[in-house]
Amino acid sequence: MEPQHTVSDKIASAFADLPRGQRQVARFIIDNEYFVAFASAAEVADKAGVSAATVVRVCQALGYEGYPHLRASIRRRFHRFIPRTQRLEDRLTAPIPKDDVLTRAFAISIDNVRHTMGLIEREVFQGAVDAIGHASDILVVGGGLSAAPALFLSHSLKVMGFRVRVVTTGGIRLSLENSTLPSEDLLICIGFWRYFREIVTTMRRAKETGAARIAITDSEVSPLAQLADYAFVVTTESIGHSVSPLASIALIDAIIAALCFERPRETLAALRHVDAAYKEADLLLEE
Repeated sequence: MEPQHTVSDKIASAFADLPRGQRQVARFIIDNEYFVAFASAAEVADKAGVSAATVVRVCQALGYEGYPHLRASIRRRFHRFIPRTQRLEDRLTAPIPKDDVLTRAFAISIDNVRHTMGLIEREVFQGAVDAIGHASDILVVGGGLSAAPALFLSHSLKVMGFRVRVVTTGGIRLSLENSTLPSEDLLICIGFWRYFREIVTTMRRAKETGAARIAITDSEVSPLAQLADYAFVVTTESIGHSVSPLASIALIDAIIAALCFERPRETLAALRHVDAAYKEADLLLEE
């Protein structure tokens, strides 16, 4: 059941009675709700300059059982945190007529691309393009639903002559890439909806080593967006059971196009080299 009062409302009511240390935490929560939505109690404590125990005591003073319950209350304020399974259930209780599915699916995809385009800041876009162009090596990471755009991006960059690696699974492979990521490399992480812990950890470690970071995700409060130098929020609405990666593909296509126009000679040389390699290996059908 949705709470009658928001976290901010509860803090406002209880603030005067909180001890000094707890007031620090309360102020931090009010000013940084997006951060708190995904941060741990220890991370909030570090930012607020108090102990993790103090964070927990603040939550209890506000009427929550603990920090996870306060964080969940903050997340419920954002529509995008409504569980996808609940959204699907809502859709299926009022199903789309069979003859309208194709039209509705395309219409939502077009809306996703149009809305995403409006969210992109030109300075951030150009900054990301420049970061890719100047990177020594590039690591692209994306798993599950984000694996497809990750593969599209990595392949596109590779045929343009960039030194790029891609990881679409976690485990040992991602851990090895993560442990050997130098500061002069660029990390591009793509993640939607259920954010994989290993991908977020990879982004966090890259930040610690000083490597440049680009995130393509579905929320400004996503942990990937919080850790990135250049964060892109794409709209992923769908009439199906899952999220749509179409807007992320459109964004990646725009990034690739911008890189082509900024380095035309290098791009043409790389494409000719790839074409020659394909022909030498007899991979292509005769036209």
